[in-house]
Amino acid sequence: MSRFLRGQDFPGLGVAPGSARVADLVSHLPSRARRRALVLGARIQGAPVSRVNRLSSEDLATWTADQYGPGPYPAVIIGAGSGAAVHLAAALGAPVLPQTYLVPVRARLDPDRPRVAMQAGQDLGRRLVEANPDLSLCHMHDPNQDRAMIVRFAYFRVKRLRLGRTLERFLEQRLAPGATIFILDTTLTWPVSVLGERQRFQFGALGGMNPREYIDGSARLAQHLAEQGSRVRRWEAPATDDTCPEAEWGYDDALSPDIEAVAARCGYTVRRITVEEPEHLSPLVADFYRWRYQRHGLPTDQLLVETYNQWEPYWALRLGVVPFWLQFTARPSYHWLERYLQQTAPYRRIDVNLFSNGLRSVGQVTAEEWRGIAHRHATGSGGTIGVNEAAFPEDVGSTLRYQPALAALPQRYPLPPPASVDELDEFLADTRNIASADGVRIATLQTAAGHSERQDPA
Repeated sequence: MSRFLRGQDFPGLGVAPGSARVADLVSHLPSRARRRALVLGARIQGAPVSRVNRLSSEDLATWTADQYGPGPYPAVIIGAGSGAAVHLAAALGAPVLPQTYLVPVRARLDPDRPRVAMQAGQDLGRRLVEANPDLSLCHMHDPNQDRAMIVRFAYFRVKRLRLGRTLERFLEQRLAPGATIFILDTTLTWPVSVLGERQRFQFGALGGMNPREYIDGSARLAQHLAEQGSRVRRWEAPATDDTCPEAEWGYDDALSPDIEAVAARCGYTVRRITVEEPEHLSPLVADFYRWRYQRHGLPTDQLLVETYNQWEPYWALRLGVVPFWLQFTARPSYHWLERYLQQTAPYRRIDVNLFSNGLRSVGQVTAEEWRGIAHRHATGSGGTIGVNEAAFPEDVGSTLRYQPALAALPQRYPLPPPASVDELDEFLADTRNIASADGVRIATLQTAAGHSERQDPA
């Protein structure tokens, strides 16, 4: 997001010239070699325990603040993760400050022994939260979607419970007078095992399976485990004793009082965007882009569907395409896209990009089906973009191929000026009763004058 605010794309998705060719070479390797490449990547991404022991919440805050320029910014989005929120921030010319951070810890774990994994990370996690009283930690272990990665690192996800001085200064010094702070509140929860104060273990994650299936098992899970060569046909899940904000996507409201206190001191408006799941914001954001394109005399008939962390706000706006972000390539996300396409005005062209997680997980939708939904709903052309369909979901080069695939499209438009918050409100008033507003609540918690009030334009 910080690169977009400087008028640049994100080269991390296309590391260097020719990276798309490298991606194609890697994706054409035999399946076993592609899996080995993923495991190697996991090993490289994981941080050594010694480094995690030294991690502080202010390290995370400083890294975040350093990504952005001095401003002043008219708005900021703080809270849960969501690609749809990234596109909303791009439209508003606003930075995004996440509450949740992934800390990948180098480890050798058995995906099918969650109780052992929980115990393996418990002492390190306890030291991390004891050293950082403004963080909570959830060790997330998902042997379905993350199976290719958790053999080499543990997913520690930390959430900020306090802003801290660095982020307070960011809000005080880099927002324009009268700015708006949007809190993205994703209410999604998940059953957890409580390991200590501010320390939890989450077995499973949002995607193709619900929490009960992780615990109770199913026929399709048994078949999946057999296909993966596992010794088990269901998992021995740790006992759960609480329900908390989902580790990756949920929002912990403990952060909100600090945000509201800064806003009161500085005369900012605080508005809360509430959705159950992060992709539930996508229809509204897509329609906001369409509405703005029409105002600027741009085409409104091209849709770009993005998945997981492969989003690109710069190219969405340069190409004049409407972005629609999905949290994963699983069946619930497929149905969410289908629902939107059935209710909105038709698109002439629909391109779908797919994130590859390294294996065909339970509940995952095939590339053929994704291509089919695009082809079926587009009045002109529809299909996948930047995807090796034959290699998906082991298309390990997809993160290298995505940005070059978008950059190769022929149309170009100047980046439009940022939308004002008043313009967003005008759109919300115009679309109060349309389907894209279903399940999205936008409430004003505090005005610039410091008075509390509530309204619900969406």
